[in-house]
Amino acid sequence: MCIPTAAVQCYSVAAIFAVTGVAAVSRHPVTVVVSFDGFRPDYIQPDATPTMARFRDASAAPPYMRSAFPTKTFVNHFTMATGMHPETHGVLDNYMFDRHNKTMHYTYEQFHYDDSLVPIWMQNEYNGEGRHSGVMMWPGSEFPYQSKNPTYTEVYNNSIHWNTRIDTIMSWIEDENRPANLVFAYFEEPDRTGHKKGVSSQEIKNQIARVENTVKYMLEQINYKKLEKEINLIILSDHGMDTVTYDRIIFLDNYVSNMTYKSIITGPNAFILPNMGKFDEVFTNLSNGANISNTFYVFKKYQLPDRWHMKNNPRLNGIIYLLAKPGYAFWYSFYQTILDQTTKEMFKVGTHGYDNDDPQMRALFIGSGPMFKRNFTALPFDNVDLYPLISHLLALKQPTNDTPHVNGTIAGVEQLLVSPKSSSADTLSPHILPTIIATVIDTMVRLPNLTLP
Repeated sequence: MCIPTAAVQCYSVAAIFAVTGVAAVSRHPVTVVVSFDGFRPDYIQPDATPTMARFRDASAAPPYMRSAFPTKTFVNHFTMATGMHPETHGVLDNYMFDRHNKTMHYTYEQFHYDDSLVPIWMQNEYNGEGRHSGVMMWPGSEFPYQSKNPTYTEVYNNSIHWNTRIDTIMSWIEDENRPANLVFAYFEEPDRTGHKKGVSSQEIKNQIARVENTVKYMLEQINYKKLEKEINLIILSDHGMDTVTYDRIIFLDNYVSNMTYKSIITGPNAFILPNMGKFDEVFTNLSNGANISNTFYVFKKYQLPDRWHMKNNPRLNGIIYLLAKPGYAFWYSFYQTILDQTTKEMFKVGTHGYDNDDPQMRALFIGSGPMFKRNFTALPFDNVDLYPLISHLLALKQPTNDTPHVNGTIAGVEQLLVSPKSSSADTLSPHILPTIIATVIDTMVRLPNLTLP
């Protein structure tokens, strides 16, 4: 709960967006979803991220959101976009074996295991009646689905300044001819830096400050632009992050000959494809190594836990799946590039992909706007439920019989909503007095330059 005092102002999107006497750009409810890759919920601290801390406290937010397994970027962004479990949408990691047993990474095939599945930005446009979607660098968004793309798409390019990305989003929403009523936006930090420097590094603290300033800029721009509709704004992340030191690196060559299998390894996750006739040998040797070292788990496809919603997919046929225990990771080429720049004693890398029950893998969620409760601490929920939540916010029609129904449900997320059973078209937020708005905006503008210890 956020209690206003003389020194602390509380605010939410509803307070910031409420502008008396302004008509909507789009005649449909507007929702903006912003993802900061690898942003752990505990990165928000009142001294380091004051804007985000106040925004969270004044909004509807659980202590954390549960990521899909494996807790990787492509997996979770596609789960959130489709409302499907990984075993259903087929994206099982950032790097995977393709149909020819070669490595695929961000390919059309990777995101098109099932062509009947479409991300919600396409479902929004299929609902018609002037609905338009914009997608800013969200993983998987540059590919067409069922031969169609959203109205607006910005392909991933980390050289584009973050404020410029926000400006582009605003232009999509404000467009007079094709105003976007749904926007998905992706920002690559603090994950990108965390992988190279670890969770506690000064470099990652700098990126957390960058996220803080970007959120502040976004809120200021939304008010400055005087958007003609109150917006439901969701700020979230895909997964958390943990740090691994050199003494916790697992070398598979210690347990099994690398001449007996092919592998795709990324941190704590490994796909092992044994050579013809070598499956039992490789599995036995890896299992013995896991028992001796007590640092990782070994699974045949059918042995994967049901709660991971991963094993019922043919992309795992013939694969032995490895998962490192928390704090450990498998050696692979990226770690060599890090070691080349430091020493074994100073070696620290950030990684993720662990069990989604691991507290370090938890994701962020903050929801604010006319349909969200204010000053509300929610119970944790699964990110697969975001699809039905956003569908509700947008008042989208249910999928037709020839479209697969999503795995996510509204049950876990309706707690966030002011009126769970009402349509967004019937839900209005109370007007906020202009004097209160002016005070809130003045407070935001006067926030000091943000620094982290």
